Amino acid sequence: MNVKLRVLTIGVLFFSGHTLMAQKAKKDTATKTKDIEEVVLVGGVKLDPAQKVGSYSVVGKTNFESTPFSTVDEVLNGRVAGLNFSSASGDPGSSNMVIIRGVSSLIGTPNPLYVIDGIVIGKGADNAQMMESWNPLAVIDPNSIESVTVLKDASSTALYGSRGANGVIIVKTKKGKFNQKTRFEFSTETGIQDRAHDKLELMTGDEYIKYGGILMWNSQEQLGQTFATLDQATQYYLDTYIPDTEQIKYTRQYTDWQKVVNRSSSIVNTYNFGASGGGENTSFRLGGSYYQNEPLVKSSKFDRLSVNAAVDHKASDKLRFGLNANYSNVKRNTYMGGRASANPVTNSIMLSPLRSVYNPDGTFNQEAWPEATDMTSGFNPASILENAYQNSTINTFLASVNMDYQFMKNVSFNSLFGTQYQPMRELQVIDKGHPIYTAQTDSDNFGMLQDARTNIWDWNWSNSISYRNTFASRHNVELLGGMEYQNHKYNNLTNYSFFMTDVRPYFQFAQEGSILSYADDYDWTQIGYFGRLNYILDNKYTISAQVRRDGNSTLGTEKWGNFWSLGGSWNVFNENFLPSAFSSFTLRASYGVLGNIPYADQWGLQYNAYALIGYSSNTGGWGGNGGYGGIANPGNPALIWEEAKHLDINADIGFFNDRLKFTPAFYHKITDKAIDSSFPAVETGGPSSFYDNIATIDNKGFELTIEATPILSSDFRWTINANGAYSKTMLDKYNLTLRQNGSEDPGGADNAFAALAPGRIFGEYYAVLWAGIAQADDPSKGIKAGDALFWTNGDKTDVTNKREEALPAWMGKSAFPVYNVGLTNEFKYKNWSMSFMLSGQFDYYVQNGVHSYTIHDGAFPTRNQINDALYDSWTDAPGAENFGASNPKAIVGNPSTSRLESSRFINKGDHIRLKEMRLAYTFGENFKESTGLNNLTIYLRGTNLLTYVFDKDLDYDPESNSNAWSWLGKGRYWYASPVLRTMSMGIQIGF
Repeated sequence: MNVKLRVLTIGVLFFSGHTLMAQKAKKDTATKTKDIEEVVLVGGVKLDPAQKVGSYSVVGKTNFESTPFSTVDEVLNGRVAGLNFSSASGDPGSSNMVIIRGVSSLIGTPNPLYVIDGIVIGKGADNAQMMESWNPLAVIDPNSIESVTVLKDASSTALYGSRGANGVIIVKTKKGKFNQKTRFEFSTETGIQDRAHDKLELMTGDEYIKYGGILMWNSQEQLGQTFATLDQATQYYLDTYIPDTEQIKYTRQYTDWQKVVNRSSSIVNTYNFGASGGGENTSFRLGGSYYQNEPLVKSSKFDRLSVNAAVDHKASDKLRFGLNANYSNVKRNTYMGGRASANPVTNSIMLSPLRSVYNPDGTFNQEAWPEATDMTSGFNPASILENAYQNSTINTFLASVNMDYQFMKNVSFNSLFGTQYQPMRELQVIDKGHPIYTAQTDSDNFGMLQDARTNIWDWNWSNSISYRNTFASRHNVELLGGMEYQNHKYNNLTNYSFFMTDVRPYFQFAQEGSILSYADDYDWTQIGYFGRLNYILDNKYTISAQVRRDGNSTLGTEKWGNFWSLGGSWNVFNENFLPSAFSSFTLRASYGVLGNIPYADQWGLQYNAYALIGYSSNTGGWGGNGGYGGIANPGNPALIWEEAKHLDINADIGFFNDRLKFTPAFYHKITDKAIDSSFPAVETGGPSSFYDNIATIDNKGFELTIEATPILSSDFRWTINANGAYSKTMLDKYNLTLRQNGSEDPGGADNAFAALAPGRIFGEYYAVLWAGIAQADDPSKGIKAGDALFWTNGDKTDVTNKREEALPAWMGKSAFPVYNVGLTNEFKYKNWSMSFMLSGQFDYYVQNGVHSYTIHDGAFPTRNQINDALYDSWTDAPGAENFGASNPKAIVGNPSTSRLESSRFINKGDHIRLKEMRLAYTFGENFKESTGLNNLTIYLRGTNLLTYVFDKDLDYDPESNSNAWSWLGKGRYWYASPVLRTMSMGIQIGF
């Protein structure tokens, strides 16, 4: 059999340097026929797909080229069975949440480990000091990617030790080829973006005034007023709440605050260039790209310049070297985020359309109305966007070098060193007159300057020796042993002053003595020893065993843990008894125990095992400044590894020469000794909590991937790829009978609905249950028609109009979809091609974190709301009667507190999304020969084109999350720029 090898820099797949792939020709006609397919060599060991043991999925380069997405993880959405995706924002560079086969830890990010060309870069955790969120993967140009491999089970991830328990995503960048003349590639794409799911319909100016009149009519008792007509109530509203100085009160030329804050559309441009080739002993590739995006929110911007290089050299038949390097420069302009009133997205929802942007003299209208609560003085979003900004510059250097040396027959030494260095500067400038921070409320109202400098340095070095041999043409054996060292450093220095006398961003314009500083320095190390045994008999039966011993500096007294996996596969296709209908048939199973330290990849808890003393001063300094000391962290020297026990059973089954192929998989993962807060008795006098190993999490699921080619002819080809997954996560054991994670008025890190309790769904919603609107008076319970009603408990046998008297109850669902599906179809006819991809998530709930702004039941009389507040709220106002509404009678101040947390603001997240569609034309051979080009393709592409939601009341994106550094952010829409739809046109040229 002739085998052609080519190098893949998938990195340290088994910490042995790089992965090799080969193509196997069809079997001899005397045996069963099989199409050409890839043979994966792990650490130099031949591993035919029919003998592969691990469970993994591969996404090819065509999905990443000239994409309008700013990060790699966005492209994976819907393309990998068992992978669930959600985004914190449509603003490019924002953090995303990627979950593989369910959440496995109670603290830390649930994201998988990312490895780029052998460089272990972490879990995409948010490292920003001031930016609302930052995704470290945004530094990688997706166009430079050759493939992405998603590792899911213990057999695939075991040799990544403690950092692979959430799964591993391996990114392999493009390389040159040996014995190939130099080729050049250029591509560019331009796109226009708008909201992907735009159902948030605010009241117009006329609707706002009408609502104000209805609110006054409903509130006559509270106001001590009596109105004979709705017109009287409306005039009272205008006279009381809208000042006479607002000319819009008379002109009715209303302000559309969403147009003030947002661009009508967003523009995204990508430009990519590459050159690759090679001689007999050396191959190379050089590439560069520029990605430019002006998102929806005015003043926001994302620019990325990226350069990458790859060189491979064969010094001899026994010695070869490889180098991969990537540099990127990101310049990002963002805006104040979160729940703050300075967030322009928040303000565009709630500001009155009767408020003008500018005063008659052309200055910004900054004053709060006397009786109003719609805007704090100084918070006009147009002025905020112009005079308060956050600019960031992120430089990232990624590099890896590897060496393979066969120093004796069948024995090789491999070494790989990878490093990531990322200096980041974040600058926040706030001009005077914008008291975004309470410290700025000085009578002179000074400006504010904050300058954060962050440096992150990660490096890993692995060395291994492997022995490979084949005995009697039947027994293929590989033995591998090695060691890996990882070091991670984080340094931050932040200076700030609330007393700036000039808008120029330099501290020499700060008042003397007003500059404050703080710094964070973290350092942690991991050392690992690993081994692997792989045995293949007769190209039918494979056994793979792996073991790893890790020591991690962030743990307590016992820093070491032992982890392992054992797997096997049976290539049934090579058995004589298999019917000829099968073109491939492989059965696989594996079991293993992996370690995990969930907080290690997020900065701040690296010294969690130690008792720490803290000091707080009232002016930010030491010495003569007053302050107090105390125990900042009690530590826990007994803290040990989490242990995740993985069982995976799967198969590959092919028919019709693999034109129809099924890959079913079952998995069961139990995480024992999961880390979370433990609470000592109050009598101990504090501290109130410390981290301990206190829980058990159970993940169970089934996945199915179907690949089909229904039509295959010389002119026409139709291919289908479908994937689906069922996943459910339970919290089997916990140290508390119930833990809630929020408040009545939660912040960005809270989640008032998601709770934890032993025996319940992980993160199951636990809320006061909404019972609808009272249709008639019930004097026995003090209920009046139009009142908001709540079930008194989960039995749903009685109701009350007093929310505080209703007991919360379990709702049976969480923010984690039980079902995820993806469907891709591609049609090729001669030089034309068309493809589309659908994705869907089902059987889960999402929540509106901005509900008290979008509909507040009269709590804030001058704030704008969605138009349901007018058209779907109970009222008996003459001429506007609505007795069958879904929302309660709005009363000034909302005395019933119906706007606060209850299941009323929880929606079904079930949806189907047309994730991508592409139409392309590639010029034929005659054109190529006449022009000297080897490729010319033009195409139209759309992403996030259509979104269908099954809940008619869902007016925000169903793939939202409030943050990516904790599972608590999942499914929570939180004052963010929306996910975007893109229509683009591009061209690809090769010569």
